[in-house]
Amino acid sequence: MRKFSNRLQGLSFAVVGIFCVATFSLATAAGRAQTPSTNPPSNANNEWLAQAAKLYYSSSKAGFKGYDCALHPNWQALYSSKSSGSLSAADTSAVALLNSVKTALHARMDSSSIVDWKPPAQQLDTDQTALLGQMHDALNQMVQGFMQFWTPFIESQVVPDSSDGLEMTATADGGMKIHVATPQVEVNEVFDSGQILRQYGVIMSGTKVDVTPTYSPSDHGLLISHFHALIQPKDELQKAQEMNVDVAYQWLEGFPIPATLNMDVTGVAGLNIAFENCTVQH
Repeated sequence: MRKFSNRLQGLSFAVVGIFCVATFSLATAAGRAQTPSTNPPSNANNEWLAQAAKLYYSSSKAGFKGYDCALHPNWQALYSSKSSGSLSAADTSAVALLNSVKTALHARMDSSSIVDWKPPAQQLDTDQTALLGQMHDALNQMVQGFMQFWTPFIESQVVPDSSDGLEMTATADGGMKIHVATPQVEVNEVFDSGQILRQYGVIMSGTKVDVTPTYSPSDHGLLISHFHALIQPKDELQKAQEMNVDVAYQWLEGFPIPATLNMDVTGVAGLNIAFENCTVQH
């Protein structure tokens, strides 16, 4: 049991590391206008940003405050991923125990999300208690990390509302590169000629994160549906971590809610989570 709980914890730490660095950078960059800038805002750049912002779904403009869903992690897939699909008796027992836990996410767009974890009402031995505790912590970190990263993208904060304090440079292919730097963080964004965000790079405290997002169209604007992330620690002798995340959506009352979430850190672990019996907060 322990080897799988360690793998999931390793996955959760990687997820949180990538998400927190990128999320902090978004928050920092968003506050850039509070610092006097030597670069006066450009009307042309502001018009470009305003036009780009119209392409993306914005939860804040839609009045989307959050959602509540039951979570169903695919524990069997996690356990079978490193055992050629054949589970031992101990693994089968662990999967059955984890499947008996009721989990739910109370997601709020103001970053006050809560993950409920309700173990079965039965007597557990020491190993079972330890396993559930480790999996609870790991799942909570993963989901919280995902929400911290997903929220700014779903709120379209990746498109600044003003060019004040930004360096905006047209690219050779008709796109735009946006750069902003503060004492704490440096952010680079690259948009293509259709004003679609193609690259998102962050450098903070020597750690470098490069995110390649993929957007899917909807009747209400573009939604992030996949991203590939590469994180290089400050110590370049440490191995870089690579992660892929896929999000499929369900629409409830006109609001996009994750239907499935698949997170995979190369060489560490992967976990698929289904979101069911959801309700909307607005």
